[in-house]
Amino acid sequence: MTDSSDIPSQSGGLNRDMLLNGTVQKQARMRDGSNSTILTTAQLQDSRRQFITDDYAGDDIWVFGYGSLIWNPLIDFEERRDGTAFGYHKRFCLKTQIGRGTPECPGLVLALDYGGSVKGQLFRISAPKAARELDVLWKREMLNASYIPKWISCVSDGQRIKALGFVIRHDSPAFTERMTDDEVADIISQATGFLGPCSDYLFETEKALLAQGIKDPYLKRLSELVKLRQEHYK
Repeated sequence: MTDSSDIPSQSGGLNRDMLLNGTVQKQARMRDGSNSTILTTAQLQDSRRQFITDDYAGDDIWVFGYGSLIWNPLIDFEERRDGTAFGYHKRFCLKTQIGRGTPECPGLVLALDYGGSVKGQLFRISAPKAARELDVLWKREMLNASYIPKWISCVSDGQRIKALGFVIRHDSPAFTERMTDDEVADIISQATGFLGPCSDYLFETEKALLAQGIKDPYLKRLSELVKLRQEHYK
């Protein structure tokens, strides 16, 4: 268990201020052009309010992280711990033309998809801060509504925890069907966006999981394939 003040920011270009001041939204609209589907701040708040209200006074909120949240959470939390989510697995199935790619050369980032289980980390947000911190999280995860926010079942140290997770929408234009590892590695090794190379996202996620004692064969395999390609491109 670790307090958020003990976690150094390894942003790879993304920080909390960029979310709060709308920089990410502006960059995303610029990349999308005239047909942008990026939600406004008001739309993001309306979406969050369907999940919890502004005056929420229930239990503390747990959030499940499986990708960049682990190494760059950007939310104010009280506690973090290892956990496993059931009914979902993670894979590179979310196309990004913004942070880790461009419209001409889209990247791929991780998303939760249905079936299986996945190891990650759980972040506990105190109830008084919940609406504010989830607004930050919505600006990060829900910009183009490619996810469905869901309560998912997790276990940590034998304790069952209901946590917020973001599950890929199969009807989203950004959703990608299953590809071979080689196809995924080809994309990740070449894409770069305003937050940096797509490969950095992969490497940082694998490194952060390893730091928590979580070995992920899927990420290890992809990292090896991407590094081989990067050596070839030199």
